[in-house]
Amino acid sequence: MGLYKEGAIAEKEAHLVALGTSAAVKCQYCIPYHNSVLKRLGASENEIKTAVLIAADIMKMSTLFYGNEFDLAAFKKMLSGE
Repeated sequence: MGLYKEGAIAEKEAHLVALGTSAAVKCQYCIPYHNSVLKRLGASENEIKTAVLIAADIMKMSTLFYGNEFDLAAFKKMLSGE
């Protein structure tokens, strides 16, 4: 796919992002595809596991903020250092 090979992100890193996204959305087709490409590109098991862990962390934090109705404006203010 052109986007992975010719995009602004290196091919291996693009597939790591795609794997994390695939895991987050639970795509049973995408996960084995990106895993196979990543192995062909020389990604380590640790890189693959880290991509999935990052996706899991984002999903966890999103669930916590959303479920507890944390105020988005207050969150953005906190991030800006105000």
